[in-house]
Amino acid sequence: MGITRKLLSVSTLGAVDFRSDKERTAAYTKATKKQAKKQTKLMKQQMKIQKKLDG
Repeated sequence: MGITRKLLSVSTLGAVDFRSDKERTAAYTKATKKQAKKQTKLMKQQMKIQKKLDG
């Protein structure tokens, strides 16, 4: 969470990073996982369409 970090960031007008390295890493990991799931779903749909066309 880092409430202290967030308050310090706001009070210093951004001189201190709003998010810690751990928070940035967690957000990046979550976004990457979400994108991978989306990509997998899309690939499955494309394979289904391709099978219909082939066969």
